Formats: sequence, C-alpha cells, structure tokens
Amino acid sequence: MESADARNLVLAAAADPASDVAAAALWIAVEDSPSVDPEPWLDLLDDLAGHVNRTAAARPSDAVALLLRSRLNLRGAGGGDPRTHYLNSVLERGAGTPIACGAIWMGVGRRAGIRVEGIALPGHFAVRVEGLVVDACSGEPLEDDDLRQAAARHLGREPERVEPRWLEPASPRRILARMSRNLRGCYASLEDWPLALQAADRCVDLLPDEPGERRDRGLLLWQMGRPQGALQDLGDYLARAAPDAPDRAHVNEVVGRLRSFLN
Repeated sequence: MESADARNLVLAAAADPASDVAAAALWIAVEDSPSVDPEPWLDLLDDLAGHVNRTAAARPSDAVALLLRSRLNLRGAGGGDPRTHYLNSVLERGAGTPIACGAIWMGVGRRAGIRVEGIALPGHFAVRVEGLVVDACSGEPLEDDDLRQAAARHLGREPERVEPRWLEPASPRRILARMSRNLRGCYASLEDWPLALQAADRCVDLLPDEPGERRDRGLLLWQMGRPQGALQDLGDYLARAAPDAPDRAHVNEVVGRLRSFLN
C-alpha cells in the first residue's frame, strides 16, 4: 500500500469520533513502513476479544488485563525505540508506550463489547474501562493519588487535585496526533529525519488548526537544513499564534536567522 493511502485512512479515522483507534494506529505503522500487513494484527485483536468474555474475572478491566498479560506479556516501555510506538510491534513484542498499550485496550474492548476510553493525562496515557481508570501498561486501577503523581512527572509539581478535563475521553484525532507527535520526537532524537518529518507532516494534517504543529514542523525542518520550508512554517505560526505566546520571541529569532541565511 502507498504511504499516501495509509495517511488518508488515518485521517478518515480521525474524522470519525466512533472510529477504531487500534485499526487507525496500525495504518500509522503502514504509512511509516509500507511492508507492514495490518490484517494479521487485526485478526489477533479479534481473537483476543473472543477470549475476554470467557475469562473468569470480577470486572471487565480485570478480564482484559489478565488476557493481555498472559497472551501478549503487555508491559510499559520507554519511547526511545520506535518499535514501542507501533501497534504491530507492541502486539508482537508486548513492550509499548502507554498510548500504544492503550490503543490495544481500546481495540480489544471495542471488539468484546466493553467500553474502553482513552484518557490523555498530562505526560501520561491511561484507559477508562466501564468507568474505572486503569494503567494501560500494567492493568492496575489508578486512584486520584496515582493520577496526580503521573501528572507531576510532566508538570514538575504535584497538582492539588485531578483536573476534570484530564479525565475527558480523548478523541481518535487527539490520540492519533499524540501518537504521531511521539514518533516525531523519537525519530528526531535518532536523527532519522525522513520519518521524523513524515510524523510531523501527519501531525499537521491531523491538527491543521493548531499553529503549534506547524511551529514544530518548522523547527524540525530548520534542524534538517531546509530553511525555506522552515521559514514558511514558522512564519505561518507567528501569523496565527496568540500575541502573547511564550515562545514567540524564540521563533522570531529563528525566523530572523533564516531570513538572513536565505538573503
């Protein structure tokens, strides 16, 4: 399959609030590696879902957690290895980032008739299974103290309370954009510039109304030594961002350096 076709499928899934996030995550893998065949992994999700309702457990979350541990050895992993971001690799190896593990929960839950929602906490990703917030990697329930501590690692301080907006279900668009953002950062750190740029392009396509995505792609293009593209994106950001955006001075400085270089 062509990468452009896979991108279109990702964008179509993002536009549908009821779309299958797990399938869309597999299309991200196909876009970045066209040799990936999503069908065996979709079949595996179907098979896992078929076993869930036959698992003796007190709660749906326990049934899913037990199955994912026993069949996949599902567990958390850092984001430095690209394989921890792609659903096919996580289904094969068991090691994944929280959001990739969460997509598996959502895919199995959807197929088993269990309500599973993605919860995009600051700096972390969890799932809510029939009303119970659960760690997507370990399957353990998360209390308010756990959620505050997870947020603290991102915010640099422990918040006094769990903000209600943190617990709102994340839309497919937001989940797919967050996955793509993570891949952008992973590949940039590895200096794999073509795949970093592909992820950045996908972020812009997924969130076209968010100036920050063009800023981040522009800064990436600057790192890649592509000043004209960088200048276009950063200029667009400055035109659309709030006048009091905290990074406006820095972006203005970069734009000035780019203009000097091109002149």
